[in-house]
Amino acid sequence: MILDAHVHLGEDVVFDEVQTEQQLEEFYAKYNVDGGIIQPYIGRPYLEDTRQIHDRIAAFVKSSHKRWWGMASINPHFRPEDYDSEAKRCVKDLGFVGLKITPIAHACHPSSKDAFHVFEIARSLSVPLMIHTGAGIPFSDPISVVKGLEYFKDVVVVLAHAGSEMHNQQATYLAEKFENVFLEPSWVGVIGVGVMIKKVGSSKVMFSSDNIYQIPVELAKYHSILSDKNDLENVLYKNVASVYKLNI
Repeated sequence: MILDAHVHLGEDVVFDEVQTEQQLEEFYAKYNVDGGIIQPYIGRPYLEDTRQIHDRIAAFVKSSHKRWWGMASINPHFRPEDYDSEAKRCVKDLGFVGLKITPIAHACHPSSKDAFHVFEIARSLSVPLMIHTGAGIPFSDPISVVKGLEYFKDVVVVLAHAGSEMHNQQATYLAEKFENVFLEPSWVGVIGVGVMIKKVGSSKVMFSSDNIYQIPVELAKYHSILSDKNDLENVLYKNVASVYKLNI
């Protein structure tokens, strides 16, 4: 089994990217990936637009024959009551399994007051919080998450891209220091991921593509690094299933 920890759907107004339901079905069938966790691309910063893309994800999850789960991406700068309402709707009504902060797109430092509110909601809903790291320094430097991690040690945090190629050492350090930190190292090179796994073990790293065209590259990376079957299974599906409490 293979599950992707970081999948996008919709239109991105920050990076001018588009990914459709048809593309997801085609590419995941082509590369024999069983499904994954779908989150919105970054849309326009309006609550109505946010609700629409979450509904679109929920509809796709329900209609597809593959194993999909939703993840909510809500601008942390929305009014707290609006953020809370949409987060609770996504988790309790739509069955979503996590929340996401993208500092580079949300203009939100991951240890700021508004980000702390997201941590609090993740705690209250008992779901992991994924935080984009890497592109978008200084807000997206993994070290920027430290204050939040120190305050919310009971919230599971997944560092998306694990700092990317430039800052993966910082992400690895956080995964070593904090039990509740897991790494999703899409876009990190083979050598960096190999060092990462040696330092934190295969139980803290999860496969992700972030983009459909990246799927074969990410799969090849792990098959190149890992020879042990148990390690490979951990990375390809067991870790994401455990962290997000997926019924597989």
